[in-house]
Amino acid sequence: MNQLDLSTISKRAVAGALSLTFRRVALQAISFITINLILARILSVSTLGIFNIATAAVSFFSFFSDIGLAAAIIQKKDKVTAEDLRTTFTIQETLIVVLTVVIWFSAPFLAHLYNLNDQGMWLIRALGVSFLITSFKVIPSVLLERELKFNPLVGVEILETLTFNVVLLILVLMKADLAAFSAATLLRAMVGVVTIYLLAPWKIGFGFSRSSAKVLLNFGIPYQLNSLLSLLKDRLVPLVIAKMIGSVGVGYVTWAQNLAFLPLEVMNIVIRVSFPTFARLQEDQKMLKVAVEKSLFLTTLFLYPMFFGLLALAPSLVAHVVSDKWQPALPVFYLFSVSTFWATLSTTFTNTLNAIGQIKLTLKLMIFWTVITWILTPLLTIKYGFIGVGISSAAISFTSIITIIIVKRFVEVEIWKNIWQPLVASMVMGAIVFYFSQFLVYDTLSLLEMVIAGAAIYLGLIIILAKDKISQNLQEVKSAFSN
Repeated sequence: MNQLDLSTISKRAVAGALSLTFRRVALQAISFITINLILARILSVSTLGIFNIATAAVSFFSFFSDIGLAAAIIQKKDKVTAEDLRTTFTIQETLIVVLTVVIWFSAPFLAHLYNLNDQGMWLIRALGVSFLITSFKVIPSVLLERELKFNPLVGVEILETLTFNVVLLILVLMKADLAAFSAATLLRAMVGVVTIYLLAPWKIGFGFSRSSAKVLLNFGIPYQLNSLLSLLKDRLVPLVIAKMIGSVGVGYVTWAQNLAFLPLEVMNIVIRVSFPTFARLQEDQKMLKVAVEKSLFLTTLFLYPMFFGLLALAPSLVAHVVSDKWQPALPVFYLFSVSTFWATLSTTFTNTLNAIGQIKLTLKLMIFWTVITWILTPLLTIKYGFIGVGISSAAISFTSIITIIIVKRFVEVEIWKNIWQPLVASMVMGAIVFYFSQFLVYDTLSLLEMVIAGAAIYLGLIIILAKDKISQNLQEVKSAFSN
C-alpha cells in the first residue's frame, strides 16, 4: 500500500466521514434555510431564477478549467511529485485565466440571451471573478483529500458558508437584490483562499513536465469529460430550457430540485471521503468490498430518513414556511425525489468505478444519461411545461440499475443486506409523519416539532433493526478518535 497503511486509511476515513457529516450537514442547513426558505419568502421567484441561470452559465465555463487533473492527483497510485503539482497548477491557471476573460466579455450576451437585467449581467461577471480566485484553493485541497485530512477543508467551508449567507442575508434585507449575490460570492471566494493557505500552506509554483502531464491527463481527461457531461445533463434547465419556461419556471424547477436533492448532501459528504479511500484500497479487493458496503450503509442510514421525511413534510413546508407562491413547484419536487432515491446506488457505484480507475466505463454511462436527458427533457417540457423537467428526471433515474450490473463485475458488493434497515425504518417513519402532519402542523414551530418527532421515531426504529451494525460503526468511530 502506497504512503498510507490500511489501519491509517481506515481511521482517517472514519474520522473524516464523521467530521464532514456533522459539520457539512449543519452548513448545508444554514445555506438551505437562507436561500430556499428565508430568501424564497422575501425575494421573487424570478430573482432566484436569475441567480440560478447565472450560476449555471458560469458553472458551464468552469468545467473546462481543470481537465480532471485534481482528481488524477487524488486517484494516483504512486507518490505525487512537485512536478505533478506545478504542472497541474500551471495548466489549470492558464485555462482559468482564459475562461475568466471569456466569461467577463460574454456576460452582456448571456444576459441578453436569458433576458437578465444589468444586475444579472454583473452577477455573471462576479461569479467569473470568484471562479478565478477560488482556483488557488485547488492544490492545497487535493493534497489534503489525498491524505484523507478533512478537518482543514471543513474549517474553510465553515468560513465560506457563513460569510456567503450572512453577507447575502444582510444585503438582501438592505434591498440590494441581485447585487447581494454578487458581493456575497466575491467575499466567499476571498475568505476561502486566505483561510486554506493559513491552514494548509502550499508554495505556489509554475512549471510543466511532459511526463507528469501525460500520466495525469490519462485519467484526468476521461474524468473531466464525465464531469462535463454530468454538468450538461444537470444544467439543461438553466442553460437551455430557461428559454422555454422563463425565469419563473426556472425558479420553480430549481427550488424543487434543491429541496429534493437536499438529502444528496449526505451522498456528497460520503463521496468526498470514499473516493480517496477507495482509491487507496483499489488493489485490495476484500477491503474494497468492505469499504463499499460500509459506504452504502452509512449513506442510507442518514440519507433515507431525510428523504422520506421531506416527502412527508413538503406540503407543510410550503403552506406554513415559504408561502403558497411555491405551491406549483410541489409536483416537480416529488418527481425529482425519484431521482434522489436512485442516486443512492448509482452515485455510490460510479464513484467506486472512478476510484478503481474504470473511468472510461463511467464516461460511457454519462454519455448515455446525457443523450437521453437532452432528448427527453425538451420534448416533455414542450408538452407539460416546467413539470416536464421533473417527469424526465424521474423516468431517466430508473436506468441507474445499469450501474449495479456493471459494478458487480469488479466488486461483489451485497446491496440489500446493507440498505434494508435504514429503508424500512425511514419508510415507516415517513408514513407516520405524513399522516399526523395533516392534523398537527399549522405553523413553523409545529413543523419543527414534527421534524423532531420524526427523528425520534426513526432513531427508535433503526436501533431496533440495526443495533449490532450501528454498535460496530460506533466502535470504529471511537477507535479512530482514540489515536
